[in-house]
Amino acid sequence: MSATDRDAMVANSTAQLEVSHSGHVAILTLKRPGFGNRLTEQMAREVRSALESARTNPEIRACVLTGDGDVFCLGGDYQGAGTTTAGRAGYARALIEMDHAMARLGKPLIAAVNGDAHAGGFSLVIACDLAVVAADATFGLPEAAKGLFPFIATAIVKDSLPKKVLFDLIYNARLMAAYEACELHVVNEVVPRAAVLDRAIELAERTSTYNSEIVKLGRDLYYELRGTKPDDALNVSQIALLAALAEKDRGDSN
Repeated sequence: MSATDRDAMVANSTAQLEVSHSGHVAILTLKRPGFGNRLTEQMAREVRSALESARTNPEIRACVLTGDGDVFCLGGDYQGAGTTTAGRAGYARALIEMDHAMARLGKPLIAAVNGDAHAGGFSLVIACDLAVVAADATFGLPEAAKGLFPFIATAIVKDSLPKKVLFDLIYNARLMAAYEACELHVVNEVVPRAAVLDRAIELAERTSTYNSEIVKLGRDLYYELRGTKPDDALNVSQIALLAALAEKDRGDSN
């Protein structure tokens, strides 16, 4: 992206999330660099709100998620949830609703992983459609070694990692290097840190040229198929295909 394009970005900053725009691409930047961009309940709700806004905005055709500073996200920040069951349940619910908003976006969602992505930060990367990562970034689920367990993160990443790799990361608190993550197809591209955001925006801009209604149908289908039986999956796929063909016919006739 050129300097002119950067200067043309329209920014809307909140306390813990910054939303900017480059053409038809919305760029969501986690803004707690002094705290490893750890997810608070407020940040999770801001990310959810930004994604829901992007979902209903026809001018936005793709989104990029990145972090401010030297890390992408080092996980969750439970301190603000307090010690009450209600407070902790509210925090967990905010994380789950954020993940649901990522699944329901209906538009390409690309992670620009500018640094380490651990715990909940790793699950954010997995929840995106594509991931461009810095060559020195690491990935892991170190919660067990710190007295907890990656409960919500496990639910999100379990289908993207072989079982033995998943529990190696959990039990040994091992950090996975960027190139290993790429070999396991957990991320798509490894680039120098300085090139991460530009490359992610480039991919997002490419997808923004596609038929947005057909992309939405296909992406929604993917999430609808998760956990379905083969016969049910084929029936749902047939319905989506017919809807996409009808949309293509409308586009070809214009």
